[in-house]
Amino acid sequence: MVQRVLSAIRARYGITVFFMYLGAFGIAFVGTFTLPLLAIGMVLASIFMLVPAVVLGDAIGALSRAANRTYLRKGVCPRCRAQQGPAFEPPVYRCAFCSAAFEADGDPSDAADTAVREPGLVSASPNAGR
Repeated sequence: MVQRVLSAIRARYGITVFFMYLGAFGIAFVGTFTLPLLAIGMVLASIFMLVPAVVLGDAIGALSRAANRTYLRKGVCPRCRAQQGPAFEPPVYRCAFCSAAFEADGDPSDAADTAVREPGLVSASPNAGR
């Protein structure tokens, strides 16, 4: 359960922080004409809040990787919880059921599928070999 919550937060954290800064920019822009001291304060606050936002994002990523590693050690896919067996091997752990890929440190992987397939199984269309 914790792993799923951390994964969901990690997936949406960057865009959430972006829109928070975009909203703060809009308020500061309006504040420039109505109350200039508000705009100056928001600029200073945004500069000082950038470091905690980055540190929080790194902490969420580290917790997510740690939660994923416990599942990978057991041979279980962290996303769908399916038992993988001996085919679930490094360097990229790829789930046979949901196609999720994870690196050995627990970080989700975007690597292309490098599995070796037989030529006859690549395409089921009648013109596959032509």
